[in-house]
Amino acid sequence: MRVRRAASVVFMTLALVSCSTSVEQQQLTRFFDACRLRDLTALSKLSTVVFEPAVDGVVTGFAITSASGDAARRTLSISAPVRLPDGQTLVKTFTVTIEHGLITAISGRSGSPSTPPS
Repeated sequence: MRVRRAASVVFMTLALVSCSTSVEQQQLTRFFDACRLRDLTALSKLSTVVFEPAVDGVVTGFAITSASGDAARRTLSISAPVRLPDGQTLVKTFTVTIEHGLITAISGRSGSPSTPPS
């Protein structure tokens, strides 16, 4: 009985951990939401850079494709559909640097056209 209960607890813990989002995922979601709204007050608590909607477009979602570094400095690669100011949507790959809990750099590396949203 104890073994079965322990196995259930372990299984449930693993299920919850696998469903939870990473700290970086949550931070990037808040960052791109604040950029979309041009909420500079919120951005000042999250980042030293801005992803300007009128110039860079609006990130409509993203996936973290790789992560490296340590607790003080993390480098993430993300893939994101970006709706540009002209209405075109591109799938772009970005490198995001997070230092001491703040997003300090976003570098765009590539883009490919995708179907515009309907």
